[in-house]
Amino acid sequence: MSTTPINNKAKTYGGGYNRQYLTLLLADGVLAFVNWSLMVEFISIIWFFPMGFMGFTGWEAALLAIFTPIFLGIGFVNRIVSRFNLPLRLIAQLLAFLAIFPWAIDKASIKNDEFGIFSSPHVTKTFFVSVAVALDWLAQCNSFANIKSPVRRERGAYAYALAIVLHAIIRLPYLSINPFMTWSNWIVFGMIMVVVAFVVLLRENINASDEKKSGAIWSIEHETSSSSTIATGVSFGGIIFFNQLLFSTYGLIPRWVGLNPFPYGLLVILGIMVGVVISKKKELVTSRNFFLFALVLSAIFGWCSGTVPFIVGFIGLISASILGTYCNSLWIVLIEKVSNTEKLGQLFISAMLTYTILLFWAIYVVSYKFVPWWLGSTLLRERNQTLIIACVLATGIAFVYKSLRSSSGSSSKREKSSKDQPTYPNKDVFNVLFGLLVLLLLFSVNRAITHPTDSSIAGHHYARDLTATSVTNTAPTDIKSMIWTIHFGYDNFGRNSFPNVTKVIKDHGANIIGLLESDLSRVMTSNRDLVEWVATELHMYSDFGPEPSRNTWGCALLTIFPIISSDRVILPSPEGELACLIDAVLLIDETPVNVIVTHFGNTEDVLDRKLQTEGAAAIVKKNSDMPIIFLSYITTKVNTENYKTLRASGLEDTTSEGRYCQYIFYKNLQLNKFQRFSSFDISDTEQQVASFSVIKENKQTQQ
Repeated sequence: MSTTPINNKAKTYGGGYNRQYLTLLLADGVLAFVNWSLMVEFISIIWFFPMGFMGFTGWEAALLAIFTPIFLGIGFVNRIVSRFNLPLRLIAQLLAFLAIFPWAIDKASIKNDEFGIFSSPHVTKTFFVSVAVALDWLAQCNSFANIKSPVRRERGAYAYALAIVLHAIIRLPYLSINPFMTWSNWIVFGMIMVVVAFVVLLRENINASDEKKSGAIWSIEHETSSSSTIATGVSFGGIIFFNQLLFSTYGLIPRWVGLNPFPYGLLVILGIMVGVVISKKKELVTSRNFFLFALVLSAIFGWCSGTVPFIVGFIGLISASILGTYCNSLWIVLIEKVSNTEKLGQLFISAMLTYTILLFWAIYVVSYKFVPWWLGSTLLRERNQTLIIACVLATGIAFVYKSLRSSSGSSSKREKSSKDQPTYPNKDVFNVLFGLLVLLLLFSVNRAITHPTDSSIAGHHYARDLTATSVTNTAPTDIKSMIWTIHFGYDNFGRNSFPNVTKVIKDHGANIIGLLESDLSRVMTSNRDLVEWVATELHMYSDFGPEPSRNTWGCALLTIFPIISSDRVILPSPEGELACLIDAVLLIDETPVNVIVTHFGNTEDVLDRKLQTEGAAAIVKKNSDMPIIFLSYITTKVNTENYKTLRASGLEDTTSEGRYCQYIFYKNLQLNKFQRFSSFDISDTEQQVASFSVIKENKQTQQ
């Protein structure tokens, strides 16, 4: 049941432009954008603890913050939240911005290995962000469930769908980073936007209250929903997580299928924008055929993910982009179902349980080694393809339930009534979509200009010889290799370390870099992309390594030298976490040089370490006729059995110093210098840098 004021009027301009509606839509969109940004960022804030300690710490319980909407099932709580919804959202979002602001840190006050609220900066941030998310998500779900009129309900749904589109677009010029959750200037700007949106929406609430008091006539519309409360809740939790998993950024899906985030990620953004366009075509988006089509697409996307030929990866990209259309097209009808549900407690319990199950599934596919088997870790190991299918099933279950329960009579009645309803969003929504499209175009032009190319890499790193008739770029002949475990792009305080990592690499002057623990294209690391960031900022060629869909922690290669060929390998891991390896050939000083970057698993699984060492040694022997640089994280001490196996393949060590994880080996090259550097607060592992020269005899032999 909903109420609508019959005499609700607003100023309308030429072409159907409604200034009042558009202003309110933008204000709703601001609050929705901040809410969605917090939902995406919140998981990575929680995950920082188990990531660092490789186990549970207790602060994972902060995830309970997303369960606050279940209290809307208590009548007086629902009424209080409805009455103070806007002030609650203002306080929550400002609190969140203050919590994530990069304040100066007093290291002397930090208590290591303690998890009290004020014992460390990240613990403090986690606590206050959790409180903010709990309040803001409670208020957001209250808005979804208690919107008074179809016009406002639809506006709120469109605002959230458009916020998801904006969230993906805004990360494009910032190379996968959401600036509103990272940089201080943008955080302040976000706070100003929230205050302005609050004032705009508060005026609407005052006007609506005055309209009621002045005797405006409100019509009562009775709407029925043929979906069960639980089915609606499952779909609500499913659509939230599905958007967060795949469509919260532009570059994740291309990475899954072995393509570059730019320009291929533009198709993903266009896909979710099309979802907004067709969202009013209820007969289409809620049909059983559309749901089955989405299931087929999810299977195709899963099959096409991984290290695959270009055409197969492109098919996977198109399939996933259409999945984005499906997912974002359901917002209007789903929020209508939510607002027509009376058992709000039951609704949001099923929604948040669905979200949590899918979230843990997404984490377990790669983190299974650090989770007890009785929590389902072994069952969900590497099951990311089935995760996509599960997301489609969860998202569409409310509409499948509806189609199965509907009789032919009610169906014909629905078809008759739907003829009088518009099948496209109103012009104000299209105005916002057009604005987002223009923004996308401008950001794309910017990315096209700054995207690494042969000419830009040569211009930044090669010596340039100018004559009256030609320009010749000469690549350097000296090799400066570097290995660094960058800890998923977080510093020791849980903050984004992308700029600091980039600066360190630039200061070292390294021209071949192996980055480990570099796969951040996951829901628990906010779907960021450090490889894209560094390659673009430093103008380098890059190899992302095995795709996120292959469930490793990631190893990446960046270089100023042309990559002739590259093979992405998964080393044997029958017991523990998967180990990744890049087997690349670079052209250096007119000589093919084999560069291997690899990240083994943990020491607990002895068989895995043995098999991974043997696999890596076999690759070294296969390429024995070339100079080799072996940049590795092999989790073994010097002179152990696995260390000796690698040395037996012909590799030489750069130093006799004791190490445990990171090693630089080489073969058929002249070692000029080896150095080790502390990372201070940027990472918890050191940097190793080794300088080499190509031996002239090798160069002549290769020629």
